[in-house]
Amino acid sequence: MDALRKKIITYFLTLFTLPRVKEAVAGYARLFLGEASRYSTGIKTEALETKETFTILTKYIKKEKITKAEKKQFKKHIVDILRSSGIMVPVMLIPLPFIGTLLLIIMDHLLMSMNIHLLPDSFYPKDKKDLLTPKGIEDDLKKDKNFIF
Repeated sequence: MDALRKKIITYFLTLFTLPRVKEAVAGYARLFLGEASRYSTGIKTEALETKETFTILTKYIKKEKITKAEKKQFKKHIVDILRSSGIMVPVMLIPLPFIGTLLLIIMDHLLMSMNIHLLPDSFYPKDKKDLLTPKGIEDDLKKDKNFIF
């Protein structure tokens, strides 16, 4: 049994040290890091927007004057909060948290390819609008000279 295990480990070590495979894995790692950055930035932005929404709500409760821009921002963010809670809560209730996160990411990517935004607007940066579409990923990989495509 140990000999078989050693052969399997040796095979995978040999496989993952091949230059083409190393470059492919590195390319996927770069894509993953970009996506992780997008999600962490989205969560931070969403937290700031929620804080601003709470401030507007407290002004309203205190019967202070609210501008039209604040009303518009409040409505937009409440829709974002409802959208994210309606999507994220059921997915995160799956017993294994990592599986729930992966499911959320897969659903987000599939729907983004159909130009449907599942998460709040802060998760979709304006400068890299088509990053997750198949064409956007292909263009991004072609720009990277180290990645073999």
